[in-house]
Amino acid sequence: MLLSTVILLILAFVSLLISACTLRVVWQQFHLHQQCKSHLLHVSCAKQECQLLIKQQAQLLETQVQLEKTIDITTSTVRSLHIGIAAIPFGILEAIPVTRQTTVVVRRTHDLISHMVYSSISIATKTTGKVIRKGIDISHRKNIIDQQ
Repeated sequence: MLLSTVILLILAFVSLLISACTLRVVWQQFHLHQQCKSHLLHVSCAKQECQLLIKQQAQLLETQVQLEKTIDITTSTVRSLHIGIAAIPFGILEAIPVTRQTTVVVRRTHDLISHMVYSSISIATKTTGKVIRKGIDISHRKNIIDQQ
């Protein structure tokens, strides 16, 4: 009888030990599961942020290109209007024999300066556009690399 009581006590103790170890493993698995869920949520948020960043930068690039085109069209329009309006008094002054030679020189100077100014605006707009696009592209790549 005493032997069977001792065996039962040993079996109960071993069973208790196995239960405690099982509980410990279950607890660890629960915490690992929670950590995995947290990491997955973090990765999902990072992915969504990256997708939003890509979308915003694409919109920014598109807006920049449209702005550059608008400035170029506006500059060309203003140039044409300017030359057209300036042609009126120059035409009148060139029609007068006394002022013709001076007016021709002044008109050529005016047209040359106008051409230089409007060309400079166009070059500055295109150069600025390239720099901005390159900056957005570099920023875009850096943010994607940082997200990874």
